[in-house]
Parts: sequence; C-alpha cells; structure tokens
Amino acid sequence: MPQGDIDIISSAIEFWNKLYEAGEGIVKFTKKGDGTVRIMKCTLDFSRIPQPQQPKTVNMAKILKLMHHNGIIHVYDLEKKEWRSVPFQTSDWLEVNETRFKIRPFSGGKLKENIVPFKGKEGEK
Repeated sequence: MPQGDIDIISSAIEFWNKLYEAGEGIVKFTKKGDGTVRIMKCTLDFSRIPQPQQPKTVNMAKILKLMHHNGIIHVYDLEKKEWRSVPFQTSDWLEVNETRFKIRPFSGGKLKENIVPFKGKEGEK
C-alpha cells in the first residue's frame, strides 16, 4: 500500500505518461454520466492486451488532441478486458509502481484573468 501522496499529476498528458512508463496502474475516478466512483486496474501496454483488442494503428496526434481538449484518456481495463475512457477532470488518483499520485487538474482560470495581451510598441500595427 502506498505511503501517502508522493506527487501531484496536473495534466492528462502527464497521467498518460506515468501509466505508459509503468506498464499498468490503478486509477480512481468518477464517471461523468452517473457519478459512480470507480477504481480500475488499467494499462497502455499492448503486450498485456489481447491481440484482437489491440489497435490496428496508433495516431498519437489524435490521442494528444483528445487528452488536451477533452481530458479523456483511453486505457485498457485489465479486469473487464475492454477499452475504457477515463475523464481526467474527475480522476482522484493514479497508483503506479506502489506510488500514489494525486490528480489535481490545472484549470488555469485565474491565470487567464491576469494575462494582458501584448500590444507592441506605440505606433506598431
């Protein structure tokens, strides 16, 4: 069992990378549709996924776009033996290699209010 929170994951891409590097992990999240809390043992390691369920191709641009824009991470559920979507924004923690990472999505809302657009030097168009 993990010894408390060691680190914080603040982006879906960072989540994906931790799971990919570890081979498998356990994630706790809340399903968006019905609010059910779920703990799932999952992987991104193709050697742990049955051949018929492995993707024919991997489009990293599409995967990154989905993670960046929607915060959705597609993982393979090792217990249900099916692909599942994990909503990053409603994830609580990811445990890999006996280390539990808290999920704290960076919203950026407050920062956007403080950003002043660059207008250039006076006289520039």
